[in-house]
Amino acid sequence: MTSPNKLFSLLLLSAMLVLTSCWNPFRPHMEDHSDTTIQNRTPREVLENLELSYKERNINIYKDLLSPDFRFELISSEVNQIGVDVNGDGLRDDWWGYDQEILYTQNLFTKGSSDGSLPPPDELILRLQIPPESSWDIDTQVGHEDWVVISCMFDLKLSYYALNAMITASGVARFYLKPMNNRWYIAIWRDESNL
Repeated sequence: MTSPNKLFSLLLLSAMLVLTSCWNPFRPHMEDHSDTTIQNRTPREVLENLELSYKERNINIYKDLLSPDFRFELISSEVNQIGVDVNGDGLRDDWWGYDQEILYTQNLFTKGSSDGSLPPPDELILRLQIPPESSWDIDTQVGHEDWVVISCMFDLKLSYYALNAMITASGVARFYLKPMNNRWYIAIWRDESNL
C-alpha cells in the first residue's frame, strides 16, 4: 500500500503535469494588436487602399475611402450607355453620388452585372499607376484649395474562369481627394477610361 504522502505527491505531480503540459515558457501567448482600420493618412494611401478594396472585394474598405458627398463622373461618350437619371428630370446624367456608387460596387464585388448576364468575376484587379507627389495638382476651384488632384493611368481586369472570358478597361482616372478630420477621402472620381 502507498502512504498518504506518496499518494498526495503523485496527485500533485499529475496535476502539475496536466496544468503545464500546454504551456511553453519559451513561447508566450501571442496577441494580435494589429489595426484593421483604414487610416487614409495620405492621398497615396487612399489610392493604395482603393486597389486593396478591389483585390479583397471589401465594400467596407471601399466605403471608408469615399467622402459623404462623393461623385463618380463619366466621360461624355459613356453617358448614354451607363449614365443614370440622378436628378429625376428624365435625362441620363454624367455623374452619380455616394449611394449609387456603393450599390454598383457592392454588385460588382458580390452579384455580377446588374442585368444578370455575368456572375461576379472570379478575379478582380484594379491597378493604378500613382504618379510621384511632384506630379499632383491642387484643385483651383474656390473652397477646394486644400484638395489634391491625382491623375492615374489605370487597368481594370475582370476575369471569368468558367466562361473563359475577360473584361478590361484602361485609361486615366482623375481623383479629387480632400482632407477631413486628419484623413483623406475621394471626393470625385472622374473616369476617362477606354472600354
